[in-house]
Amino acid sequence: MSASAENTDNKVRLFEADRKKTPPKHLLEKFDQDGNGTLDETERNQLKQTMSERRQAVKAKILKRFDSDKDGQLSPEEKKAAAPIIIDERKKIKAALLEQFDKDSDGKLSMDEREGAREWVKQNYPDAIALRARKGDRNKGPQGQDRRTKKNNLN
Repeated sequence: MSASAENTDNKVRLFEADRKKTPPKHLLEKFDQDGNGTLDETERNQLKQTMSERRQAVKAKILKRFDSDKDGQLSPEEKKAAAPIIIDERKKIKAALLEQFDKDSDGKLSMDEREGAREWVKQNYPDAIALRARKGDRNKGPQGQDRRTKKNNLN
């Protein structure tokens, strides 16, 4: 292997290492079984599996509630009908969460204030659909669509 090929390989490896990001603190605490502050391959796989199961559960919940023709997918008409319901529901949940958990009354939940919030929502809003934008790209929706141009696309 030539020196330039080795250099390129090293740069690729360094770049790939830089791309591996540390998960948020709450996920690290939950999935870091050995307590070393990082996720090894087994722990990362468990995290991926859990997140995949959550996505499937959300999709199933959406279909159960809004797939009126029961064909296993949301048609444009079904999406259009579901969007205002989900938006209204999220507004109600947000207001209820702030009322229940926003101890410092700043209009948002800190990580400490979020303690117990997820379980509270599950108990009080069992049919709620909670999709979140990916961290770092707040203008993207569930499948990467730009929210500013593709509003309320649920599939």
